[in-house]
Amino acid sequence: MENINHYIELAKHCIGLDRKKPYIRHGKKFYRPYRNFFATGKNYEDWETMKDAGYADRDKEKNQHGGYTYWLTRAGLDWLGDQLGIYIHDEAD
Repeated sequence: MENINHYIELAKHCIGLDRKKPYIRHGKKFYRPYRNFFATGKNYEDWETMKDAGYADRDKEKNQHGGYTYWLTRAGLDWLGDQLGIYIHDEAD
């Protein structure tokens, strides 16, 4: 993953961390995603890179935009959290 900041921004947008801020409890940062999906168009190479790294997964079928709908895996949430110093809850928690 050559430009890590680009992947961090994609992952943040996927879980809404670009719109909502983490909360702080006992001096640590936490974030509870209100969503976990990113629908791509025909340019989805970056998401395939994250999928190949085990940080994301996707639907089997293409979406109406000619791409796929991706989401972060638990490993992806942990990776993003490590990059940002935040514990990110799984949306199913």
